[in-house]
Amino acid sequence: MLDKPSGEDGPGTVTEAVGYGTFNVVFFLLISYPGASFIRELLGWGGLAISPLLAAVVVWPISIAIVYSEPRMQARPWWPRVEKTWRRTGSALYTCPALILALTYAMPVGSDLPTGAPTALSLAPLVALFGFFVLRRRWRDRKGSL
Repeated sequence: MLDKPSGEDGPGTVTEAVGYGTFNVVFFLLISYPGASFIRELLGWGGLAISPLLAAVVVWPISIAIVYSEPRMQARPWWPRVEKTWRRTGSALYTCPALILALTYAMPVGSDLPTGAPTALSLAPLVALFGFFVLRRRWRDRKGSL
């Protein structure tokens, strides 16, 4: 394994890269999955697509490799020339597979759900996560003021 270059702010171990890679995949899935569900409903297709979850399983190891290698590439002199392309490609890698799979090979579940329910179900984890962070912040503020 390569040593961590001095002054590097990225993950230095594979374990840290697994954590950051997992976070990236889950974060971008939470962003793209509701959009995919909404587009499916606009097209009149019923059910909640589960294929984007399969895309996350495929993208996850790639994400780990990206997260682990990026800080090492940033130390190279050619990094400023490729940084913008690298960021755009990474964002497309995280979001496009979920959208494409939901529209082409959806593997729908719950086809009898009423209109709007699949989008609401796909938004539920994002809303719950946001609520968790708001409540945690309020709890910390309250605990700190006591």
